[in-house]
Amino acid sequence: MKTGTTTSKRILTVLCVGVIAFAQTACSTGTASEAASSSAGSAPFSYTDARGETVDLDATPTNIVMSEQAAAALIPYGIRPVGIWGSSAPEDSGVLAGVDVSGVESLGVAYGDVDVDKLASLEPDLVITGWYAGDYLGGLGAVDAEVSTQITDIAPMITVSAQKSASASLDDWRDLAQELGAEVDSGTIAAEKAAYDEAVTDFREATSERPGVTAYAVAPSTLFYVAIPDEFAELLDYSDWGLDVLSSTVARDDTSGSFSPVSWENAGDYPSDLLLYDTRAWTTPLAQVTADHPTVGTLNTVAEGRVADWTTDATFNYASYTAQIERVTAAIEKLPANG
Repeated sequence: MKTGTTTSKRILTVLCVGVIAFAQTACSTGTASEAASSSAGSAPFSYTDARGETVDLDATPTNIVMSEQAAAALIPYGIRPVGIWGSSAPEDSGVLAGVDVSGVESLGVAYGDVDVDKLASLEPDLVITGWYAGDYLGGLGAVDAEVSTQITDIAPMITVSAQKSASASLDDWRDLAQELGAEVDSGTIAAEKAAYDEAVTDFREATSERPGVTAYAVAPSTLFYVAIPDEFAELLDYSDWGLDVLSSTVARDDTSGSFSPVSWENAGDYPSDLLLYDTRAWTTPLAQVTADHPTVGTLNTVAEGRVADWTTDATFNYASYTAQIERVTAAIEKLPANG
């Protein structure tokens, strides 16, 4: 669970749900859409999800409702939902930035608040969302929350785990897209996968030339929140690829979720080679933070301009994740090589 403040229910919600959380991608070409639509519905469908639950359908589903994270992952493959719920309207969603959501019904714009009657009117044959730590469902809340059970009374639900690295989750979404009838090895999606693979190679090369390179990931808002790396999908990847993402010794509290709630006066105690700065809407821009809390400006990474944009929302498809990987790689490459 991911939170960072007690003063805003919206901030708490975004952090709680967005732990590995996901999306800025180019629109899929007709090739993927046509391949998906031509094969979907033509054969029985069976899928065992992240929770170990199996859904069996007489035909591959085509009338699907999704969370915004699932939509960000599957639309690039041509798997288009009839409805989406999320933290905002689909066209305003940071998770869905760059994804074509035209013609898709909005079913909810706040965490746990889904128009169940509207969802039912779409007559979905499948619901897809993420599965998070604590047995939580993406955008809904606990598995046994009222809205969750109302939805599963309407249609079967499958989940993809958000409790692993972003690269591993991308593989899972890719596998699900294929099960749903998508062609996953050609066209635009193949080019995006190739660009992603190249970006990962470049990241590894940059860190190999700078052994021991370190970073903190932060999301300042009401406090100087320092990410707990093991609970963020992309930070797991970055660590695996050679960037030492550091943790704070400050214990989380009941509202800080996947962050350590560091006081402003202690923000200067977190020197590293690079600072990854959360760019989601609920965080405070760096310029305002340094103006309001001068201690942050004394941090070596801030004083020397060694700051890279970071968002856990950009991990659900190859295009958006590649863009973030490239930004972080560029920041690493500006550091002196020592390898």
